[in-house]
Order: sequence, then structure tokens, then C-alpha cells
Amino acid sequence: MSGRQPGSILRQAELLDGLVGHCLMRGGAPADEALITISRAEASELQALARLMWRMAPYEDEIRRLVAGS
Repeated sequence: MSGRQPGSILRQAELLDGLVGHCLMRGGAPADEALITISRAEASELQALARLMWRMAPYEDEIRRLVAGS
């Protein structure tokens, strides 16, 4: 795995939104299946995002309370 750091939350959202966009039909409905090609840079960003999420997972309840105020 690369030592790449995850991008900003905005960049992570843009990356995921772009990937999801390739998996939607013209009317916006999710495709039953999608075959997409991603670049090496995108794959690296996804690896960094996955590592970040694995590290954050044990603290999910605390993060939700902090962000949502509940």
C-alpha cells in the first residue's frame, strides 16, 4: 500500500461522487451493474480513504455525536 495521505473531505466527496456518477443510468437510477476504469491516482486515493475509514471506525459513535450534536 502507498503511504499517500487521504485528501480533504471535499476531495474525498468529489472522488466518490465521480465514481458513483459512472454507476448511474441517464435518468439517475443506479445501474444493475457497472464496469468502470479508474486511474492509478484514483486507486491510490481510494486506498488512502479506506485506511482512514478503518482507523475512524472504532470512534464512529463519538464522531457522530461531535458532528451531529446528538
